[in-house]
Amino acid sequence: MKTQTNAPYILLLHSLLLSMFLACQAPTTEEVVEEKQTTQNTQLPEKKEQTDTNKQEVDAKPFVYGIDISKFQGDEMTFIKQKADSIAFVISKASEGITYVDPKFQQNWALIAENNLIRGSYHFYRTRDEPVAQANHYLKTIADLKSNDFPPIIDFESGGIDTTQSVEQIQRDLLTCLKTIEKKSARKPIIYCNVSDGNKYLNNKAFADYPLWIASYVQKDQPNLPKNWKSKGWAIWQKLDHYSIGETKNDFDVFNGNLQELKAFIEQH
Repeated sequence: MKTQTNAPYILLLHSLLLSMFLACQAPTTEEVVEEKQTTQNTQLPEKKEQTDTNKQEVDAKPFVYGIDISKFQGDEMTFIKQKADSIAFVISKASEGITYVDPKFQQNWALIAENNLIRGSYHFYRTRDEPVAQANHYLKTIADLKSNDFPPIIDFESGGIDTTQSVEQIQRDLLTCLKTIEKKSARKPIIYCNVSDGNKYLNNKAFADYPLWIASYVQKDQPNLPKNWKSKGWAIWQKLDHYSIGETKNDFDVFNGNLQELKAFIEQH
């Protein structure tokens, strides 16, 4: 005699339980969408609009750098030619008083141009020497001054100042020298000085009409200025007196502007 079993019912129950188990394990439609979005965001982060976080740095005004030289730098211009230092201009001593010419000037003057550097020259002014004679001597020394060279520069400093002379006489003679150079060269001369000499001797407002090359060895973003140029500002800043190229020490200079502004300054003066 065979025994009766409930096999069909057991199989049906097993299938039903398996379906319920799989349904619990499967993600919902919302879970699938969320997972897809999370994966996409991880692989391709959303681009954020780029903003300038340091606008002051971006807008910062670039400067042009150079050196000034004389016989004391020897044959440095030959060395600079070989080394190709990253300077844009060189200002060379040309003359002094009414007779002296720097023995390296003609060589330096030619090599500055050959190196495709902007060239400048300066005259060391002596208050005891006749001002018109000094102007003529300087202009004769730089007779081949070109329109793309710096305008003539008068170096006014303590080594050339006779302190027994009155301030009024020194001012009168220096203005005569500057005006003579301006008239004969059709260029606006630059005055070189430090703060102390500028405040003592160049406090006549007429001097502020001339661009300033200031000697100010300060660790700041801007040089100290004589009172007469406080509102007008500076053109060139002699910032260091110990800048080395190779083994040669120089004065390090900064023009107040970029290269295009330097060329425009020269054209205007």
